[in-house]
Amino acid sequence: MRRLSDMRRLMTVLRRDQRGTTAVEFAFVAPILIAMVLFVVELSLMMFVNTVVEGGLREASRIGLTGYSSEGVSRDQLIVNVVNEHSLGMVTVNLGDIHTYVYPSFADIGQPEPFEDGNGNEAYDEGEDFTDINGNGVWDPDMGKAGLGGASDIVIYTLDYDWSFLTKLLTIPMQASIVVRNEPYGTSP
Repeated sequence: MRRLSDMRRLMTVLRRDQRGTTAVEFAFVAPILIAMVLFVVELSLMMFVNTVVEGGLREASRIGLTGYSSEGVSRDQLIVNVVNEHSLGMVTVNLGDIHTYVYPSFADIGQPEPFEDGNGNEAYDEGEDFTDINGNGVWDPDMGKAGLGGASDIVIYTLDYDWSFLTKLLTIPMQASIVVRNEPYGTSP
């Protein structure tokens, strides 16, 4: 009987004792709080890197739109070098990561090559006549021609890169792009 009363007394004392409750509550809340802070830091870094890469691509497009070339280095490589310099080492870009397409006008960006819709289904079908705008011999859903273009051409620069979170748990494919009209270089006023 004495043991039962001691046990009840102990339970009453423990039930009323508030010491340590903050530590227990913090143990429940801390993982969620830490995960939220890490998410905000990761999202902020991702946005910062995207902004820096877009700025680097904007600066790199200046090489293309002015027609600048350097002895011993292609314009494509100069563009990659500028993007790498501006990305602060957070992203490393290679020649295959930047895609450039030339268009006749701004309205043509992302438009398919014109075709004769023989069966009236408003979609290109094999064998229908088409105008090969980009000169590759096949109908394309985007009429852009690969390259940096010439004087006064419209060029879209697109950079595909992967952003790895600091925790290395996730890698997200990202993209930056800019559309410019090349300057009328090589022509006299």
